[in-house]
Amino acid sequence: MDSILTYFSICCCVVMSTDGVTLILEMKSILPLKGSSLELSCRISEPFNSNGIVVWKGASRVTLCYGDSYLCDFYKIGYSFSTNSAGVYGIISSLTTDDEGAWRCSYVRTSGGDTYSNSLNLIVYTIPSGLSITQDPNQNVDLSVQSVVLQCKTTGCTYPMPTVGWIFQNQATSQESVYSTNNPTGMQENCVTQEKIYTSTLNLTLYTTLNDNTDKTGTFACRIEYPDSSRNINAYASNTVRFSVRVKEAVLQQNNQNITEILTVTSSEPVTLTCVTGSCRPSSTIDWYIGFQKRGSGPSLTITFSNMDHNETIYCQAYNTDPSKLVSSSKPRLFVQVRVTEVVLQQNNQNITEILTVTSAEPVTLTCVTGTSRPAPTINWYVGFQKRGSGPSLTITFSNMDHNEMIYCQAYNTDSSRPVLSAKSRLFLRAAPKILDVSPDYKGYFGKYIMIQFDFYSNTKENLTVTARHSNSNGLISQGIIRPTLPDDLGDSPPVPAPDFRAILIISLSSKNDFGQYDLEVKNSIGSDSKSVRIIEQITPEKPLNFHATSIQERQLSLTWLSGYHGGFNQTFVVEISLDNITWNNVSQVNAGNRNGWYSATLLDLIPGSEYYLRLYAYNINGRGDFADIQPIIRMFKECACASSLEVSASVGISVGGAVGVGVGGIVLGIIGIIIAFAIRRQLHGPKNPCFRSKGKTVDEIHTYSNTEMNPQTVKPIYEELNKGDTERSVYDKISPL
Repeated sequence: MDSILTYFSICCCVVMSTDGVTLILEMKSILPLKGSSLELSCRISEPFNSNGIVVWKGASRVTLCYGDSYLCDFYKIGYSFSTNSAGVYGIISSLTTDDEGAWRCSYVRTSGGDTYSNSLNLIVYTIPSGLSITQDPNQNVDLSVQSVVLQCKTTGCTYPMPTVGWIFQNQATSQESVYSTNNPTGMQENCVTQEKIYTSTLNLTLYTTLNDNTDKTGTFACRIEYPDSSRNINAYASNTVRFSVRVKEAVLQQNNQNITEILTVTSSEPVTLTCVTGSCRPSSTIDWYIGFQKRGSGPSLTITFSNMDHNETIYCQAYNTDPSKLVSSSKPRLFVQVRVTEVVLQQNNQNITEILTVTSAEPVTLTCVTGTSRPAPTINWYVGFQKRGSGPSLTITFSNMDHNEMIYCQAYNTDSSRPVLSAKSRLFLRAAPKILDVSPDYKGYFGKYIMIQFDFYSNTKENLTVTARHSNSNGLISQGIIRPTLPDDLGDSPPVPAPDFRAILIISLSSKNDFGQYDLEVKNSIGSDSKSVRIIEQITPEKPLNFHATSIQERQLSLTWLSGYHGGFNQTFVVEISLDNITWNNVSQVNAGNRNGWYSATLLDLIPGSEYYLRLYAYNINGRGDFADIQPIIRMFKECACASSLEVSASVGISVGGAVGVGVGGIVLGIIGIIIAFAIRRQLHGPKNPCFRSKGKTVDEIHTYSNTEMNPQTVKPIYEELNKGDTERSVYDKISPL
């Protein structure tokens, strides 16, 4: 309809010449109608004086008007023209189709050089008396279900052919909008010349939508519009039309969540997807595609993906009003998780089911085969209940502790709570024989036999070699071969428990060299095991040597002696004391271990003036040894008898000598000399006032002090004879056994 309005808005033409003269051709009518008058004017911008103005229709001159006389010459009947200094004016009394054409005017100069205005095209209209809807459905129309045809027709002849616009009136808002315009078809019927009866048809096909693709209901009208809006002609349809709504979009969803780039699914597990299209009329047709393959139809798709679908694109397509106008969803790529369903334990590409035979101390590589799975599975390895590694393969060195355990691998990828286990194979460990616990020390008696028994186990059918060697001579004492007897039907399967074997070695201890360390060994082709045992001669300690007193004071007595042979065992020295040589009390014990050397003990709180009998022996694990050969008899100083101290000391030495007897020879004399010398030294170096008062004590109340090694504090007389700068270690080195 806009084009109609534009066409009739051209009512004048203006031309300006090079010399500044302007011509304006005007039509003083909004709509030239057949039979009505029309006023034309051709105005000039300056008085044209002796020049003239010519009015033209097409190539024919209608009239010539002179500026000096203001007269116009001949013109057609029904036309009248007049002029003045401003221009030329004309009136057509009754318009006919003969008046149509291109009108213009020109400014004619006597000096030459005419100026023309542009053309003004005159059309003489024949307006119909009305419009009528000639085809109007008798019911309301839903374009998502059916189509509709509307038709309107001019009442009376019409010229020129009008442009008919179809107007849609929105029922909800009462607003009008141009739906379409078209050129109607014309029929001559009873009309004259170029006039015709015109019919306009509006076809609303099935699934017709509005330009804004909205769901609207309303009424249609056909309309002819003229430059004079008061002459517009309308015709309204009686039925209402509801438009379809084309699918605008398709959104791929899972669990109400949009999917755009990646869709992660699990193989063999059904997944439900939804294609959301929003509001549309009619309902849309939806198809599902994986790659280029159609996999289903409908607003939702329940599908179980396979490994073949991995990395393909999935999407839905929807349409409703026009199959050629498909709407596609996003095309996410499928990531198909393939859950681990089977786990196989292999060695060297061979499946392992019941028994896995390996060799101790040799590395073994095992593989856990899971087949096709995605993502890569997490694999853990177990021996018994202990995790031993992770990854698709395991290189492991088994130990004897692993024998008879179950080994298996465990894999999962999509759900850690649902691991899949391989077969559990029992480990059969081909291992070196193992000697069980054996006592490290054996005690034997010279001239007797001793039996050494040791147990070991082996879990193979291989021969076992048992060997015993004496370390003192490195000689072979005994060697034997044991043939294990395992059930043949078990093959190399692990016996439960593994069989134990026992070897017995009998040794005659006829020589001192037969004592010492023996090395026991059991071996097969895989390896060996060895233990060492020691045969120790079972003897008691020898008696201590050179037992004597080193210091005698009023109430204490210091003793020393040299250890005898201890037989390789820890020994303890025991000092006993008696007042009557009948009843003896243990007053001191010295733990000496198995170390040879000098030892000492100091007896405290003795009764002054009393005479004591002393004896010494040693014992070890095997029993008690003999008493020392020398058994001193000691008389303690009397209280406040300082003047006779020297005589008492001398009598001590004599008493000792008499007690021992003549049979000990020079050794006895030497001991007597030492005792006398110590007594004299005690007299010379004793306290200035050795006399004191103290309540006497019985033997049971005597307190003792002992130490396990030579202590300079308790062997003071000897220590004073050594150099003052000597260390304790050097003191021991300077004391030699008698």
